[in-house]
Amino acid sequence: MTDSHTTARRTTSRGFGRDWYLYWSAGTISVLGDGIFVAALPLLAAGLTRDPQLISGLTMAGTLPWLVFSLQAGAIADRSDGRRLLVGAQGLQLLCVSLLGLYARWPAQGVWPLYGLAFAVGIGAVAARSAGQAMLPTVVPPEQLIDANSRLFTAESVAQTFLGPAAGAALFAAGRFLPFWVDAGTFALSMLLIVRMTARPAAPPRPRRPIRTEVLVGLRWLARHRLLRTAVALVAVANFANFMTTSTLVLFIGPHRYGLLLSTTALGGIAGALASRPLLARIGGRRAVFGTITVAPLSMIAVAAVGPSLIAVGALTALSSACGTIWTVAAVSQRQRLVPADLQARVASASLMLAWGAQPLGALAGGLIASYLGLQAPWLIGGAVRLAAAVLAIRALSLWED
Repeated sequence: MTDSHTTARRTTSRGFGRDWYLYWSAGTISVLGDGIFVAALPLLAAGLTRDPQLISGLTMAGTLPWLVFSLQAGAIADRSDGRRLLVGAQGLQLLCVSLLGLYARWPAQGVWPLYGLAFAVGIGAVAARSAGQAMLPTVVPPEQLIDANSRLFTAESVAQTFLGPAAGAALFAAGRFLPFWVDAGTFALSMLLIVRMTARPAAPPRPRRPIRTEVLVGLRWLARHRLLRTAVALVAVANFANFMTTSTLVLFIGPHRYGLLLSTTALGGIAGALASRPLLARIGGRRAVFGTITVAPLSMIAVAAVGPSLIAVGALTALSSACGTIWTVAAVSQRQRLVPADLQARVASASLMLAWGAQPLGALAGGLIASYLGLQAPWLIGGAVRLAAAVLAIRALSLWED
């Protein structure tokens, strides 16, 4: 273990140290840009086409890297300096969103160029997420993981799902290219903060093996752990269902109310993030996750019942968002405690591949369902699928370690 890493851990044993605040600040700034991007890209596409399948296809292109690149990213992260990988990944994202800004200023006809750029941004996001989650246990000690993740996801909820979408919609109204270039600026600032970090993970005491072999090690470990594989399966189902709805959300609620709904939904995520640490301390992770996997799908079914009412849909999606954030804080902290240090990135990336890889499939399914059954149908079907999965997972989740 390096001296700088030891120093960082000593500092965090008495409180969060310098590396933690650099890590947190970089993450918060970059996810603010993500929120701007998430709001602006569908608005740009909606100005070019009203076809639900083309709109949802753009969401699919942006999330497809989670399905096809996550495992390789995790293996690379476990054998490399996480800081360098994180900076490189964000550099790729900076380049792509800058190009999107150019396209938005001088758009050609059609959405097809957006697909390739969205896919490339997604590749950067996969690599950055794998490296970032694997770095956290090297920045704070195990007993502070819940507190650290709670702070991270609070900032993520505020920046990515509340301030970011509102800023993205406002910037888009001022100039179609502005949100993408502001997003590029957030990546540049995040990269500057990351390179100032001093902590290093310990070098893994193992010979280098082919990427495919190392990928399989992480997959096998996850497959043999009943609790974690069940948690990953539940997130996969939730993401599939959620992206059935979000892929056509701009059409369901309308372009003029889209940014407001995203911000309203984010308030629930903020509330869930703020409540996660005291809630988990009071009732424990097991009870908390049982509650979240029940309430979230019921709220989706309720959206199908009320239709595109901004107030009702905003309240229900805020409730679902709060449940999602509480689940994420509990589940990520549980995984980081249970997984061996030299497998952190590979198990995290395997989890992300299976869980987030469901997003493009959900986006594709949502576009097809909305085209043939109407824009409310994805909410009803998605909620029902999530509820069925929750029932099947009850026995495995009883193994949760509080």
